[in-house]
Amino acid sequence: MFRMCLQQKSELHEMTIEKKIYDDELDNESSVILDICKYLHQTRSIDFIVSGFGSEGWPVDCEFDLPSIIEELPEIIQKFNNNEYNCNLGFYEQGIMREIAFRDEGGEQLLLECRSLMLGWEPSPSTIEMNKSIVKKMLENLFGSFINFSQKVCPELLSEKLFRDWISMNNNSYN
Repeated sequence: MFRMCLQQKSELHEMTIEKKIYDDELDNESSVILDICKYLHQTRSIDFIVSGFGSEGWPVDCEFDLPSIIEELPEIIQKFNNNEYNCNLGFYEQGIMREIAFRDEGGEQLLLECRSLMLGWEPSPSTIEMNKSIVKKMLENLFGSFINFSQKVCPELLSEKLFRDWISMNNNSYN
């Protein structure tokens, strides 16, 4: 079984964040997502948890690994909503370097194939079959948790134009 989620360990409080001006020409949604994830990490109350393919706990965290996953989720969720299940999810940060390929097996099943992109770790097993609806729900829950935790910790960053434009572009609503 492959698992990916955000887990709250202790009570969350809104943080005082330094006011940052994002430049529409120099910044994009990645800038805001990186800042949100930095604040989620600083709470020390939220864990990014990934397991599967022979490893119970992948070496991931909110600050470095979560931003790239969050950026990929809206497009993958949108594909799943359109019954397009063949796509990849990349964990490209140093120290993890893995890629999950989702492959439509027909019917209700998805084949998840994990590929190691570094020496020293190989998935075992390298493939897992999961129900499409379970995988879709896991991805939606991860994105929803990201938004919910962000609303508690740094709500003003969710209101940033670059972030809201990105959400709108991907037809996702978190209201």
